[in-house]
Amino acid sequence: MSFGCARALRAAIFVGLACANADAARTLTYYVDFERTNVTYFNPEYYVYVNASASRYGRRDPIHYVHIHGETRVPFGNNVTINIYIYEFLSNEYRRSFVEMHYRTCDFIDKDTVFRPFIKHALPDVGCPFPVGAYHFMNLSFPDFPLLRSFPFKKGRLFIEQRGRTARILNGFIDMEVKQRWR
Repeated sequence: MSFGCARALRAAIFVGLACANADAARTLTYYVDFERTNVTYFNPEYYVYVNASASRYGRRDPIHYVHIHGETRVPFGNNVTINIYIYEFLSNEYRRSFVEMHYRTCDFIDKDTVFRPFIKHALPDVGCPFPVGAYHFMNLSFPDFPLLRSFPFKKGRLFIEQRGRTARILNGFIDMEVKQRWR
């Protein structure tokens, strides 16, 4: 082996060790990326309007933030149920999975352990039941949560249904993907 090759080999080993040490300092985090949102139905007896959108704040920001805007005509409390069905993306179609959640509205906001951090920072001052008025949930993103490491699938769709005692109030969906990144 010539002197130049040995020097190059030593430099390559040093660079490899330096990269390994740099990766050891970084941690792997998981997050949920909500890409597309759609409100498919809302009952005009309960809502004046409802709009949902997802956007990123830059090309380098990997997270899509969800924005939900709406104005209610009636107060919402535990008389309204929120049903969340998670569909898995398999073979180019969404198939219903075994993951479902059913909550009454106040219990969803106050007692839920999964979605409460997602929602609570968006409405810190409002208590349950929710009075009539306009609501704007801005910059909703799902934080790094231990459940995401063992979630059964990586790509899917959240179907969200809001029902009263006698009527369907709201239907919509959000496409989601569990992703990981180094920090």
